[in-house]
Amino acid sequence: MDSVFIKDLKVSCIIGILPHERQVEQELVINVRVHLDLSQCAKSGDLSLSVDYAALASKLAAFAKQAKEELLEVLAQRMCAMIFENFAAESVTLSLAKTQAVADCHMAGIEITRYRN
Repeated sequence: MDSVFIKDLKVSCIIGILPHERQVEQELVINVRVHLDLSQCAKSGDLSLSVDYAALASKLAAFAKQAKEELLEVLAQRMCAMIFENFAAESVTLSLAKTQAVADCHMAGIEITRYRN
């Protein structure tokens, strides 16, 4: 399966359940792989037959900043739904990681894969 991906998109946002996480933005790292057939785009050069990764990155960053979710799992699920609403994805693999959640650790987070219904 073909895919369009974004790696290590950094967004400052409110995310978490702890009191200090509800008050101060923290860095969230987003990785996403959007699976779809790119053969027609490759033949025609028509970007509308692919996923515009600049538009995808912009939508993901804006979504994370406004969502203010408590759990990464909830944010990831909602982001996947947004991707399916806005792009011709067949499936999406999305990871979200906090850079300061665990001491002595580069990042900690989650990864989910969702399929278009």
